[in-house]
Amino acid sequence: MLVRERRPLALMTAGFAGAYMLVGLFRHWHFSSNAFDLGIFDQVIWHSSRFEKPASTIAGHSNIFGDHFHPIIALFAPLYWIAPAPETLIVAQAILLAASLVPVYLFLRARLSAGVAVTLAAAYGCFWGVQRTAWFDVHEIAFAPVLIATAVLAIDQKRWRWLWIASGLLVLVKEDMAPFVSGCGAYLILTGERRRGAGLLAASLVVFALVLLVIIPALNDAGGWQYSSAFESLRFAPWNAPLLLVTPPEKLRLVLYWLVPFLFLPLRSPYALLLIPVALERLLPSNANHWSYGGHYSAPLAPVLAMAAGDGLARLAARARVAHSRRRVVVGVAAAVLVLSAIIPGHQPLIRLFAAKHYRPVAFRDTAHRALASIPAGASVVAQSPIVPHLSQRVEVYVLDANAPDAAYVVAAPGDVSPWPLDSAADIRRLLDERRSRGYRAIFEEGNWIVLAR
Repeated sequence: MLVRERRPLALMTAGFAGAYMLVGLFRHWHFSSNAFDLGIFDQVIWHSSRFEKPASTIAGHSNIFGDHFHPIIALFAPLYWIAPAPETLIVAQAILLAASLVPVYLFLRARLSAGVAVTLAAAYGCFWGVQRTAWFDVHEIAFAPVLIATAVLAIDQKRWRWLWIASGLLVLVKEDMAPFVSGCGAYLILTGERRRGAGLLAASLVVFALVLLVIIPALNDAGGWQYSSAFESLRFAPWNAPLLLVTPPEKLRLVLYWLVPFLFLPLRSPYALLLIPVALERLLPSNANHWSYGGHYSAPLAPVLAMAAGDGLARLAARARVAHSRRRVVVGVAAAVLVLSAIIPGHQPLIRLFAAKHYRPVAFRDTAHRALASIPAGASVVAQSPIVPHLSQRVEVYVLDANAPDAAYVVAAPGDVSPWPLDSAADIRRLLDERRSRGYRAIFEEGNWIVLAR
């Protein structure tokens, strides 16, 4: 990469990192983050930073790796020695997501002009799968885009050591990243690198089986892998797989939301084959979260979509006979991809950064801080889900619902913060009344904020 190209790439990467930070931080400061998953990760990393077992009372696991196998999150722990706060995780996630622009750009630059490569990389940064990952709390999947983009770049450049490093780290991100590594091995076999591909494929399958059949069950309090039920219909009737891929219709809409922002260009590239393992993991489960277009589930697909789109555009341009026409087509298509990526599917989180109200504190901020300050550090607490991430650095913290234990304190703000996973503020008030009937007394009651002590 030429020296003069480094500055725009650095500025773009820093710009997206800052934007992702602002979206995530203000969502948390506005009490819109949740116990699932910011509260869980904050509690787990807090434990890990103190060299304790990575337990989470929020998730109900004495070892969080019995829920999902994502030991790579241990890399967050040293950050808590400097700044132990959920905001640290939000900032780290933003940097990880923005860092993935670098390998995406390098791949694109190898086949397109610098300006077009920057445009498509910016389109990738605007893609809804990345934006919504930055917006919706913190997840281990934040590590995936940069590692996946690095793996694809390594394949493209035939840098096998980098491919093995990226692949080795990917299987530590989450158990469902091993199939992507298997896809990389299969891709190498199909493109002539049979020995390397077979080795990668075999290694990833062994790791995948080991994690699902041995490691997770050994760390899970109940034994087994609790998410296997999401694939139950496929396991007992694998011939239904084609039907499961297209029903309900929301799955087809999700596929369109993957491809339309990139004008279906990924389908013109052989690198589109790398989309298949992750796409199958998103479309086949019965859990609707996996094939919704909210949250973080489409982040692993994003770099492959952008890189395959750039490769597809280069192949399309190669068919133009006149150089001038080629340049116009490439620039026009890249600009269209950037615009579409910025607006599809609507309500993009980064748009919030252009609204003044995004930066205003919520009306109940001071009340909330006084309510939280009334709860002693380290005391066990049951809290409404959006409040949990503000109290999660303690041994015992639980989400307020009918099954929550009798912690020392209960805190809620019906009417001010979302009642999810309950249905309404009235449900929250009924739970608080039930606690009062069992002897809890109010030690703080101001506006909609209530703190009860046992």
